Amino acid sequence: MPDRTLQFSLDESIARRARARAAFLGESLDTILQRSVTAWLGDWGLRFVEHTVKAGETLSLIARMYYQDGTKASVIAAFNDLENPNLLRVGQVLRIPEAAPLQPLPKGESPYLFGLHDRGGEYLMAWAGRKGWVLCTEEIGANRNDWTGRSYADLAEAGYGVIVRLNHGYGAKGTLPYSQYYTDFAIRCGNFVERSPGCHIWIIGNEMNLAVERPGGPANGEWITPEKYIRAFRACRQEIRRRPGHADDQVIPGAVGPWNIQTPYPANPSGDWIIYFRDILQGLEGELDGIALHTYARDSNPANIVSELKMDPPFQHRRKMFRTYIDFMEAIPASLRNLPVYITETNQNIPWDNANRGWIQQAYAEINRWNSDPTRQKIRALILYRWEQYPGDIWYIRGKNGVIEDFRAALQYDYRWYG
Repeated sequence: MPDRTLQFSLDESIARRARARAAFLGESLDTILQRSVTAWLGDWGLRFVEHTVKAGETLSLIARMYYQDGTKASVIAAFNDLENPNLLRVGQVLRIPEAAPLQPLPKGESPYLFGLHDRGGEYLMAWAGRKGWVLCTEEIGANRNDWTGRSYADLAEAGYGVIVRLNHGYGAKGTLPYSQYYTDFAIRCGNFVERSPGCHIWIIGNEMNLAVERPGGPANGEWITPEKYIRAFRACRQEIRRRPGHADDQVIPGAVGPWNIQTPYPANPSGDWIIYFRDILQGLEGELDGIALHTYARDSNPANIVSELKMDPPFQHRRKMFRTYIDFMEAIPASLRNLPVYITETNQNIPWDNANRGWIQQAYAEINRWNSDPTRQKIRALILYRWEQYPGDIWYIRGKNGVIEDFRAALQYDYRWYG
């Protein structure tokens, strides 16, 4: 390897003394400095890992990945002789000195953003070599003597990320039971988890601010205020994490329905969905393992994925389109910015149009852009709602080849949150 000249400045007095001492010892100053620097370095930098640059990555993001510190980008730039650290090429191989290699994720978690609600379509992710997330929903009731469960081990063993949402029921049964049965529901959650191998990420309930999710139905059902939801969630989390083998499970609050104002309460008289979301997080601070979000679009126009259009008054400060997810992300208290975030449902207000409009491609590109900023809390999944067709549910993907082609085109990109 050819010699490299390094230039640095010394105080005049120190420089004069250094030159004189080198002369006194009969050695060149270059030889002395090289020997000193070599001793100072030791074996630092002889160990390194190689990282292949992916789309959307920055040097700061890579530094944060390997050193947990984005300011260490200068280390990577210096080690790789990067003249312009802002100009990285996809496919470029960087050497990362003295970085511990990334640890593999636990079984049942995926490094990819991709995901589908329901079993059945995961083969599309497998074909692309990007096994993302599969979200399953279960109606488990509130019978504390019910020990039935379900296995997700096949998905976890195959390399998919697995998330399971636990609902008391659907429709008028309520995503949670009536509040007098919260303890029974929590015990039932624990029973189900204990008998359901292959999953360690559990979501409790769904869109609790919507009237249709109330036990008893929209007209006369029991409202699920943040105070009630916090009480139910706390009991469920405690019950799940006390079960053998589940002490470290992620137990996550149900996602809040965006744009919905059906559950006002004294601290939130307008029913603002973001305030509802924030109040739950603040009430559960220190008792959360992750955060679930839902983000939707008004139509199938891919250009609206990046729209900053706002709602009509009195919610003119809230985003109206797909980027409603940003309103949620910005409302997360600073003390919870270390938690994993999962977008567990995304679709359009209309049924999936059987055409490849590029909407899915743009949606994944948008979340990848969000993650590319190392200062932002990572989103680990964007899960398309939904694969299967169920009575009364107009959103399904199975059999819609245009939508499937859009998803397969998105899968060509290596969109990861990890690695």
